[in-house]
Parts: sequence; C-alpha cells; structure tokens
Amino acid sequence: EADKLGYEYIAFSEHNPKSSEPERKVVELLKRKLEIVEHINYSREKKSEKGVRKVFNSLEIDIKPDGKLALPEAGFNLIDFAIVSVHSSFRGSQKEQTKRVLSALSHPKAKIFGHPTARMLNQREGVELNWPQILDFCQKHDKWLEINSWPERLDLPDVLVREAVKAGVKLVINTDSHAVEHMSGISYGVAVARRGWAQKGDVISTLSYNEVAGLLRFK
Repeated sequence: EADKLGYEYIAFSEHNPKSSEPERKVVELLKRKLEIVEHINYSREKKSEKGVRKVFNSLEIDIKPDGKLALPEAGFNLIDFAIVSVHSSFRGSQKEQTKRVLSALSHPKAKIFGHPTARMLNQREGVELNWPQILDFCQKHDKWLEINSWPERLDLPDVLVREAVKAGVKLVINTDSHAVEHMSGISYGVAVARRGWAQKGDVISTLSYNEVAGLLRFK
C-alpha cells in the first residue's frame, strides 16, 4: 500500500508490549520484530527508487503516570526511535502532567510526542499541559510533535500547530494506521497542518529517507 501511495519510507510503530510481561519475553519479541524489519529492508534494497526504500523500526510507548516509559531499557536498543504517548491517567494538574511528559521526552530514543493533547473528539478532553514549556523543551532538544490524522484525534490541534511553528518545533504527520485501509487518511493530518499555517519545511515527514535517517543519526 505504501508503494501505491508513493512513499519512500514508512515506520512500523506498534504499541509497546504489556508492562506485565517479563522483560525477557519483551526483549525476545522486539528481537523477532527487528529481524523481520531487517529482512524486509534487505529484500527491497535493489528495488526501484519509486518503491519504499526503508522501513523504520519504531515503537509507540506509553508514558506512565510517573513519567517513566513502559519498556525495559534493553528494548530501546532494538528500535530506531520511539513515539511516546499518554494513554491513561488523563487527570492531574498541569504541573504534574507537564513534568510527566518532559520526563518521558528526556529519554534519548524518545523522538516524537504522539497525539500530544491525548484528546479524543466527542469523547474526552485532553491532558492539561504547559505548552510554552513543552514547546521550549522540544525546540531545545530536537523533539518532534505528531499531527495524528486519525479522525477521532486530529492531534496536535491546529491552534497548537501554529504555536509549534512559531516556536520552531518540527512536526510529523502520520495516520496512526492499525490496518492497511487507514493509510489513506493522511489528508486529514495534512489539513490540520495547513490550518495551523505549517509549511513543508516544518514537517519532518516531507523529507527524504536520507534526510530523516541523518536526523536520527543513522543510515
């Protein structure tokens, strides 16, 4: 499907394994995934430049209430980068939630803050965050904010996209696809970016594979 859409690269970013699983089992699962991704990349190396050149091996990792990430440290060595997201414990003061997010983003492999407000349209409000502080941290430490194209999220919202652009924080537009047919939803995220006055240079996912790999410090 990515070939049909003309993508040069994609990322496999499943949710982290359950925290209740033994560390040994989690690491073994991530090793198996890494082997699969490496096999896909090796088998496609000599294919046309028009096809997907590389698959990034990523993971979306829960931010625990205390700011720790729901993955054993050994697991981080088996992925290219992490998307870190709030999926629980939505209540709490702005100060507490901001500290929680900044603690998670401080991990070297944490590159993208996923669906940053954690809102679900017509279902729940997002978490309370100190956005000037979040944006300042992301700008200084080169962390990127996701614009999630899933229709029930559309998160980062356009007003915060505008603030991110003004602060010089880079954005990543993705589909949050859980099935192949979801990949066509990228236009929703693009529309959010446009409403926030984002331009091509503000969005990491407009870059080539080599450029993105360089930003992630590997090739």
